[in-house]
Formats: sequence, C-alpha cells, structure tokens
Amino acid sequence: MKKIQFKKSNIDLTKLLPLVAVITLFTFFSLRNSQFLGLYNIGNILDFANTYFIAGIGLTFVILIGSIDLSIGAMISLDTIIFIIMINALGFWAYPIIIVIGIALGLFNGVVLMRLKIPSFIVTLGSSGIFMSLALIFSGAGPIGLVPKQLHTLSFLTARIGPFTVNHLLGLILFIVFQIIQNKTVFGKTVYAVGHSEVTTKLSGLPIMRTKLISFTISGLCTALASIVIVSIMLSAAPSTGPPYMLLIIATVVVGGTSLSGGIGGVYNTLLGSLLLSMLRNGMNVIGINIYYQQIIYGAIIIAAVSLTLDRSKIKIVK
Repeated sequence: MKKIQFKKSNIDLTKLLPLVAVITLFTFFSLRNSQFLGLYNIGNILDFANTYFIAGIGLTFVILIGSIDLSIGAMISLDTIIFIIMINALGFWAYPIIIVIGIALGLFNGVVLMRLKIPSFIVTLGSSGIFMSLALIFSGAGPIGLVPKQLHTLSFLTARIGPFTVNHLLGLILFIVFQIIQNKTVFGKTVYAVGHSEVTTKLSGLPIMRTKLISFTISGLCTALASIVIVSIMLSAAPSTGPPYMLLIIATVVVGGTSLSGGIGGVYNTLLGSLLLSMLRNGMNVIGINIYYQQIIYGAIIIAAVSLTLDRSKIKIVK
C-alpha cells in the first residue's frame, strides 16, 4: 500500500481508510435510527467485535508473514466443546486447560508447516478436518450445555457496566500486549520482514521458521481465548459453532487493512476491521436492510478491502 505525501507528513491508507469507514458507518447508522446509539445495542456491537478481534489477533500475525490459517473455525468448535466439558467437570481449572490446548493446536499447525515445508493453506485445511473430527467425537456430534451449578464460572465475564463487560476488558488488554509485541520486539519486526520478503529475511540471518512457528502458536492461543468469550455468551457449545466464524475472522483482518500478501497491516487494523464488520452487521439489521442484500454489501466490502491492501509487486501472475 502506497502512502500519500502531504508536505512533511505521510498518511498510511491502510490505517486511514478503515478508520474513516468506521466513523462514517457509525455516523450513518446513528442518523438513520436512534436505537443504534442505545446502550444495549452498543453492547451487542462490542460483543461481536470483541470476538472477531480476539481471534483475529492471532490470524493477523499469520497473515502478516504471508500465510493463512484455515483451521480457525474448526479450532473454535473443538476449543468451545472442550472448554464447556472442562467447566462442567472442573470449574475454573477449565481456563488454564483450554489456553494450553489452544497453544498446542496452534503449535501443531506450526510444527507441521515447519517440518513438511508445504503451503499453510494445505496444512491448515488438513488440520481443520482433524480438529473438526475431534470436536464431533468429544461432543457426540451434538450440542453441550453448561450445568447450572457452574454458571458462576462464566457469568463474571458478561457482567455489564454500561455497555462494557469483562470480555471487552480482555480484548483491550490483548490489544495493548500484542501492539507492543508487534512494534517493539524482534519477533514483531521479523514478522513484517518475512511478509515483505522471505528471501531477503533469510539472507539477513533472521529466524524465519521460528517466527512462523510462534505466529501459528499465537493464532491457536487467541482462538482459545475467543472460544472462552463465545462460550461465556452462548453458555453452550456445538460442532457447528466454529465454521461460521472462519470467514468472518479472515474478513475482519483483511477489511481492517492487513494484506493477504503479507507485510502490511497489524493488530490496530484488525481492531478497526472488527468494529467495521460488527457495526455493519448490526446497523444493517437496525435500519432493516434485507438479509439478501446484506450479503452483497459484505462481499463488495471484502473485495474492495483486498484490492486496496494487496501488494501486487509480489504477484507476477493473477490466476
């Protein structure tokens, strides 16, 4: 993505355009229907945005290195099922257990990618089938609900102060932590270097394989944290929970301005993308846009976002 020069300052379109889109949508929907500004509705927008954002953080690092993780949906299904089984059996011990499992699933993707040296598209497509099969096995191919006596282990996450919840606080903390990791650490700088040019990064002696391994591990971690948020809202889990999230999370990252070709974007962009998609989804329902037309709008926005962020210098032939 090129930058526009205005005298002595640079304006990065990957950060400016999503922010302008969020402000424009907020203003438009607010003027069309006053209910859009209600505390309950704002809370709903933040709930959806927070889920997309938390899962999208890990995917952001994967996409920044020029890879993709298609197992996110299946991981969410498996994580939510294991989490609710563990809560029913062990209470609060379910939290560290699911975090460790999420890390392990992401690490599995990274190790397979590193050892077999095959495209991430194939690795995560294959692991998606594995994770989904495990989700079906552990759940008995059906939904699992939270037992009433364990309700207190989740209810604190959705307790509201105005439109805000503890889940939203988790999203804020993760934003701060991963912004620092992205911008202030050697790992974060290597992520961008790999995305810009893996060949040049290799010649520079930077740890490419380790960076890829950590990126996929972060994806697994963030997917597990997003699964905790999902279960706290739904109070149940099922094998069908995850797949609808996969495209939405990928869209969140891309619409926010992170390029599928790698090296452009970041966690801030994913935050904007999550707000944009959640606001768009909610606002179109509030003002009464037909659901069939909503899909047209979603599709047009995704195509436009990819078109604006894709680094065509890395793609010699479009197939």
